[in-house]
Amino acid sequence: MKITFLGSGGAFTDYRVNYHNNALVETDIGPVLLDCGFTACQSLRELQIHPTALKGVLFTHLHADHASPEQLVWERFYSSPDGAPAYLTTPMAAPGDLLRPLKSALHAYMDIYTNAAGEIRHGGVDEMIDFQHTHETEIGGVRFSFFRVPHVKSGPVDKAAFGVRIARGDKVVYWSGDTTLAPDWIQRAADDPDVVAIFHECTFTPRFPGTVHTHWEELRTLPEHILRRMILMHHTQVPDGVDVSMLAGAAKRHQIFNF
Repeated sequence: MKITFLGSGGAFTDYRVNYHNNALVETDIGPVLLDCGFTACQSLRELQIHPTALKGVLFTHLHADHASPEQLVWERFYSSPDGAPAYLTTPMAAPGDLLRPLKSALHAYMDIYTNAAGEIRHGGVDEMIDFQHTHETEIGGVRFSFFRVPHVKSGPVDKAAFGVRIARGDKVVYWSGDTTLAPDWIQRAADDPDVVAIFHECTFTPRFPGTVHTHWEELRTLPEHILRRMILMHHTQVPDGVDVSMLAGAAKRHQIFNF
């Protein structure tokens, strides 16, 4: 199990400090991108990985720092490591609650395109993207299973948002996506006999009404045996003077985790 962070920053991160909380999961056939914010292509470039190397893109929810794949799709279609267009379709997998509105949103940007014959046509979204509506998929020996998490939720409003259980052989990691604190799924993850790490979003800003993230003062109330297996993400950087030594770590831009 190998996971490489393109970035571990929040939506409003300073890009000189960090990039959006997106990551590569290595599979037997190549890397899979977990979330694609609008800093993803720059981070891939710094890692010397061309977008055409990706074997798929998965999404946890529809916010710009997690689901802005236009540039990635264009680069896979109109470029390659040698500069010539590769004309590669981009496989995208996620529950239909995410992919249906994402496809609709991308239509305005990507419907009109130039095909391999040099003809300007409609239908670019369907030509350049393979939408795979699923709650579970296997890519190159790695199984990705989506589970619902509370993110933008209040009364009747509940924006579709998912965490991901990632399994390879006898190694399992949980990826929270963006979420408010939800002890139930965290406990299930901790009870999973094969779990080696729980990647959990965290913000160090003070709590405020209507927050849609998990705050540090909440996260640190979890049992010690859970915190020992937890790695922070989406935090941009740990503030000076904050002790996170009770955790397994705090992800940094371009950091690689091998399990």
